[in-house]
Amino acid sequence: MAEILLSEVEKYYLVMGVGQDVRVDGRSRSDYRQGDIDLNAVTNSHGSIRARLGETDVIVATKVDLGTPDPDRPDRGTIKFLVDCSPTASPDFEGRGGDELAEKICRILSIAYDKSGTIDLKNLCITPKKYCYVIDVDILVLQCGGNLIDVISMAVKLCLGICELPRVTGLRYDLGQGVPVFSTDEFEFDYLDVKNSPVVVTLPRVGRYFVVDASLEEESCSKGKLAFGVTPDGCVTSIDKLGRGCYQVKSIQAATAMASTVGANVNNTINMRIDSLRELKLRADPKPLSMPMDI
Repeated sequence: MAEILLSEVEKYYLVMGVGQDVRVDGRSRSDYRQGDIDLNAVTNSHGSIRARLGETDVIVATKVDLGTPDPDRPDRGTIKFLVDCSPTASPDFEGRGGDELAEKICRILSIAYDKSGTIDLKNLCITPKKYCYVIDVDILVLQCGGNLIDVISMAVKLCLGICELPRVTGLRYDLGQGVPVFSTDEFEFDYLDVKNSPVVVTLPRVGRYFVVDASLEEESCSKGKLAFGVTPDGCVTSIDKLGRGCYQVKSIQAATAMASTVGANVNNTINMRIDSLRELKLRADPKPLSMPMDI
């Protein structure tokens, strides 16, 4: 993960501020930075979002293709993730550094959306064992200013929430095989229900306390962090330990309670933003449209 070098005096100042629940930028331990969302950030996609939170900047775009269901799950569709950590986003992303982080983020997202069961992938199946929707989610990291995984998870949920699934109008038989026929009307599509899908809440421990939405400076004061997948009702679906830190049981319990509360609030905000973004898309304006994230 991207880090910056700080002197021992600067680290002491940051840690003491967190202990008093007053961070360097004036936030409390559970506050997020200001952010905004751009709709239609990428052309020729079925849904795209550019999300900025503090100095962290990412673009997420979805592309829907026709595919064949996995033999082990013949009645379900597929969601695939691809993360590109641009070397211009952080010097730490040069060489294998960016690839290792990208693999880690893809694993966390796959667990959140595929194995948690919060999204009914049966809705992506068109014909069992033959045809299904395959949603490719491409993520580009433009700038890393701290809390990267959380920003990506929020942008992914927003993007999947506005992803347009072409509506199937019937079957065309070719050599006895039924092939799906899609509507040619650009306003005939369906949305994927992502309201119950989780977001990731990453909590690095700065000194003795966990903090939400850590800046690069705060991440540099932490040896490790816990990443929780949290649903809108506050249920924790996954826990990942990142970094070299070790935690006692009481610390994990406190972090879990904090992540549950924060994650539920973030999910509610994201779900409201999805409804607003869907209304904006109906205006058929291809230009990028912006709105505040206000978490």
